[in-house]
Amino acid sequence: MKKLGLLVVAAMFSAASFAQTTTPATTPATTTPTEKTQMKDLRKDVRAYDNKKAEAKAQIKKGNLTAAQTDLAAAKTDKADIKTDAKTLKSEGVAHPVKLATKEVKKADVKKVEATKADLKTAKATEQTDVKAGNITGAQAAQAAATADKKDLKKDIREAKRDGVKRHLHKA
Repeated sequence: MKKLGLLVVAAMFSAASFAQTTTPATTPATTTPTEKTQMKDLRKDVRAYDNKKAEAKAQIKKGNLTAAQTDLAAAKTDKADIKTDAKTLKSEGVAHPVKLATKEVKKADVKKVEATKADLKTAKATEQTDVKAGNITGAQAAQAAATADKKDLKKDIREAKRDGVKRHLHKA
């Protein structure tokens, strides 16, 4: 009888303890729109910082120190923006926001280079088919498009290298 009484008391205590605990709130799997806009702003700040640093380096190579100092001052303000955005995103639960933004910038640069490579290949293929078909004006237009695509490809590769991409940037 004593064991049965203790069993009933233990069951009541366990039921009471389960009734007091709350279920953990589920976190949303997707990011909120404010996080998306803040990440976009952070990516823009990272890209601007990289551009200003590269411009300052180019000005130093040219010997124009005053322009380099203004570029470095602008880079410093961009760095401060990066830090404030990162702090805000960390408080919202994003782990390593600056590293993530840098990775996303590099990924976008690689995509841009690959798209330009594809455009260049299609322009060259169009030129070849026009030459085989005897369409001289079409071949000249395709050649002009290929030249413009080569110029864009060089520019995209330069920008990607400035943003820190080291691989996947071979010309077509």
